[in-house]
Amino acid sequence: MVGLLGGGVGDASAQSASAPRYRPVASGHVRPFYLAGVADTGVRVPGFLLAERAVSNADFLRFVKANPGWQRSRVPRIAADPTYLRHWESDTVLGAGTAASAPVVHVSWFAAQAYAQWSGARLPSTAEWELAASRFVRSVGPTPERLQTFLIGSYARAGTEAMPSPAPVSDEGIAGLHGGPWEWVDDFNSVVTSGESRGDGTPDDGLFCAGGAALAADPGNFAAFMRYAVRGSLRGSYALGTLGFRLARDPSPPSGRPDR
Repeated sequence: MVGLLGGGVGDASAQSASAPRYRPVASGHVRPFYLAGVADTGVRVPGFLLAERAVSNADFLRFVKANPGWQRSRVPRIAADPTYLRHWESDTVLGAGTAASAPVVHVSWFAAQAYAQWSGARLPSTAEWELAASRFVRSVGPTPERLQTFLIGSYARAGTEAMPSPAPVSDEGIAGLHGGPWEWVDDFNSVVTSGESRGDGTPDDGLFCAGGAALAADPGNFAAFMRYAVRGSLRGSYALGTLGFRLARDPSPPSGRPDR
């Protein structure tokens, strides 16, 4: 569907000059917001690669120049609502008030998916994003309570294009997972208000984003409740000023073994 919306995407090689740096995220366990049907230890998430930073305005500008169907004046409304890239001056001009290096916001899930396809990458899953976003022992503190306190404070700044200073960096060297815009993830039809149904004819029901995650199935975890509420309120066409995205990839196969 992503290839059909907004005119498709061009050759991924067009993005090679601005290819992001990826950091390995070690495998681990994630506890879903609700543990129904899941062991107390949570769900095991295999190791993967996550971009060191979110996709920037400059990155996304290169994308829309290479793929005019995703420019603000041309994108179909089924793929992005009227707020899509509203902070830019025009289709291909950022404008004086928009920092080229800041995370791009006002992008829909469909646009983020198209960008990932063009880049030869993908969006992280919820479990992957939350695993990466739980590892802040060195910069935030060693306990879940310290992380939760930090997250609640960071939500007051969510959506601002400038990262707080100093920006928290995860134990694995990934910047901006907390303290800046929330981030779209790949999953849909997962513990949101639309349930598991895909037969209602709406292409984006159940698509959601990930905000800062404390990863605790705990009724006292206010940050987790905030995240869950935001996820359940979104559709894939929404393009909010609080939403950006970053790329993920599967690990490279061991040397000498073919990629499958």
